[in-house]
Amino acid sequence: MPFLRTILRIVAILACGVLLTFTCWVFAAGCSRAHIIVTNQSGTTVSNLAISGSCKERHVDVLATQSEWLTVTPYDNGIMRFSFECDGSRYTTNTELHSAFLGVIYTISTNMIVTVQTRG
Repeated sequence: MPFLRTILRIVAILACGVLLTFTCWVFAAGCSRAHIIVTNQSGTTVSNLAISGSCKERHVDVLATQSEWLTVTPYDNGIMRFSFECDGSRYTTNTELHSAFLGVIYTISTNMIVTVQTRG
């Protein structure tokens, strides 16, 4: 009898583990995440870089010249705002979000123009 109880407990624990894993996977599948790459190709350091809007806000204090910042954030369909400061001026741009799997690439060029690419 004790051997049978031990086997049943092991089977029950494994079944609960599989059920928990499947439940977490179902809930996570409904969360859209934006994979964001920001590249600073300008000749100056940018500061107070923020990504906000219809996504969870992400922020970095300083992004040095010729460097990249990678982040992932949950989002809903809508507008994603991207802003930063450089030499006392504030720069802002918006990106519209639609896809279930999204990659957003922001490139800050030498004249402080921000190029945006989205990949669904």
